[in-house]
Amino acid sequence: MRDSFDTRLTAAFHDVPVPPDLPERLLARLVAEQSPSPRLSRRWWLVAGGLVTAAAASLLVAVWLGIQGQPPISAEYAVGEAIQSFAAGFEQSGYSLSKKPAPSGYPLSQWILPIRGTTWRPLEGFLGRRGVVYNLPGPAGVSAALYVVEQDNVSDIGTEPEQHPFTTAGCCASAWREGGLLYVLVVQGDRATYGRYLNLPRSPLA
Repeated sequence: MRDSFDTRLTAAFHDVPVPPDLPERLLARLVAEQSPSPRLSRRWWLVAGGLVTAAAASLLVAVWLGIQGQPPISAEYAVGEAIQSFAAGFEQSGYSLSKKPAPSGYPLSQWILPIRGTTWRPLEGFLGRRGVVYNLPGPAGVSAALYVVEQDNVSDIGTEPEQHPFTTAGCCASAWREGGLLYVLVVQGDRATYGRYLNLPRSPLA
């Protein structure tokens, strides 16, 4: 772990442009503010130089931390955001999948059963990513949504839908990774309804 951190930190130092005269500028500023006497001791110069070096290193570390971006997204967070989006009103106009295919970069999951009447629309800003969201119609007004976005910086998420999904607010939901993408399924209804959307060997029935 230590070697990996050091390697990334070193690479970041080389990638981040830093003014070549930064140490000299910092030292000049420090000297001006301290206004030392003409008889500066060697010890004072050593201390000042050390402060300048530390300040430059701190600046580089701060820039490197900024490059790294947000912490990884967890399955719990992804599911929570999807449920919130779904509850806020998913029923928006979209394109019929039978008339206009969705972008090939964001296909339906292999774990989702084909459903007649499926629509899709572009997705912007969900989890800070681009993608599409599919509206999966169901019987008696029941519906579901499948969010498909880029999966970079995602942790603790499996490669298929959960047999026992997260349930809240009258919905069941699950997140998984597939083909370099993040999928989040939200189904209005209980676990049995959730299972009817899935192409799994043992879909949950209760």
